[in-house]
Amino acid sequence: MKKWISLCLTLMLALALAAPAAAADKTAAPARPSGVSVQVNGKNVTFPNASPAVINGRTMVPMRAVLETLGAAVDYDSETGTVQAKLGDVSLTHVIGTDAIQTASGEKLTMDTASYVKNGSTLVPLRFFSQALGYEVYWDEGARTAVVIDKAAAVAKIDEGFTILNDLQARQRQTLDGDLAIDMDFSGEAKLLDSINGDKALPFSMKLSAIYGSEAMNAEGTMDLSALSALMEEEDPETAKAMEPLLKDLSFKMICGESMWMQMPALAPILGLTEADAWLKTGDVPALSAMGMSAGSSTIGGALYALAEMADAEVPVNIYEDLTEAARLLTAVMGDETFVKTGEDYSWKLDEAKTAQLAEALGASAVDFPFTMEMTIKADGSSTFSMTLSMDALTMSLSGASNQTDSTVKGQFQIKNVCDVTFQGSSKISASDKAPVTAPPADAAVIDLDNYAAAPLTGADLGIIGGADGPTAIFVTAA
Repeated sequence: MKKWISLCLTLMLALALAAPAAAADKTAAPARPSGVSVQVNGKNVTFPNASPAVINGRTMVPMRAVLETLGAAVDYDSETGTVQAKLGDVSLTHVIGTDAIQTASGEKLTMDTASYVKNGSTLVPLRFFSQALGYEVYWDEGARTAVVIDKAAAVAKIDEGFTILNDLQARQRQTLDGDLAIDMDFSGEAKLLDSINGDKALPFSMKLSAIYGSEAMNAEGTMDLSALSALMEEEDPETAKAMEPLLKDLSFKMICGESMWMQMPALAPILGLTEADAWLKTGDVPALSAMGMSAGSSTIGGALYALAEMADAEVPVNIYEDLTEAARLLTAVMGDETFVKTGEDYSWKLDEAKTAQLAEALGASAVDFPFTMEMTIKADGSSTFSMTLSMDALTMSLSGASNQTDSTVKGQFQIKNVCDVTFQGSSKISASDKAPVTAPPADAAVIDLDNYAAAPLTGADLGIIGGADGPTAIFVTAA
């Protein structure tokens, strides 16, 4: 809940504004290049002498051209074969033909292969730039392009336009440090409207407790989703009756570390699992710290970078461009200049008229979305937000408040003559004396969902889990 609800709503709006413009710019994918390219902070680097190359699985790039593109001053001593580079506060020394990098502070770094000279240019492994300068480096296989991004500079530039929201984030976390404990309580009622047989009220609820750290998050809770079985009753009464006890008390546990694991005993009989406490494992996920979502401080710039990095994981040549565009859109929607200061408080409002103005200014198609969002940030670090939407037979309202430790939210969703859904929730954050675990216990039963539909291994090694109609392709393995 907290302020991230407002941010998520804004990100959704930014995407809505960007989609029409992005769709218009789509072109056919270029042919796969035969050589290797290098992109630095969104710009392709020109190499007058030697070209980048992949040697023994390592991407080797001309050092001077990349460093000078980044703004570094580069000197070369031909007598000693030593390259010296200075970029901001960082000074580096490297002897060509070795795998060592010496910093001005005396730290010695070792590259994964030695540099070499080709056509008068010194080529170093791509990882040099992450090791020596702390930059993010990626390899785009489809474009055969090495991507180098100064993440710290990119994030800092974005954050220049979000001092108000970043200050709110910092103040709401200033009393908390380290691992956090989060307790949430959410409930509501879905009322199905029936003027002939009478309305039917279907309650739902969720309670959740979580431990939130820099590299992992653990959560466990219970949900009452028996309302779903009531919705099935008319179409399939037998299934509805069978599902009701499962959905009434749906307990779950989750671990989000290098991968994500979910434990939900109620699913065991549905999936034909012999072990109700087996963990379901999904694919790898970025660390929470990498996503700007760790228990420590985070910023709007950091969150946007993480979103761009995740969205373009398969095409990292797009990261910088997409990050820049997302920042431009979000700055126009929720940057410092969109807030009005009254005394020590800040207020923000976005409605249909303002959205139309933004769409026109950004060169996007008009967005037909009759809504209003408002937020107030108070001097004590607390905040309130609200959102209303009304279109045709649909109306929705959402509001909430948060301070350093407590948040509340409530809302209503109505479809005329069909349903009326109301909900409310609260959360509390406190310091945790327990750190989250990053994976299930070593002896736990784990089902890798990535292999669920793949051709199974021999059951003799892992043991096929049998279902009601015979063996399935799910295997229980050690984590």
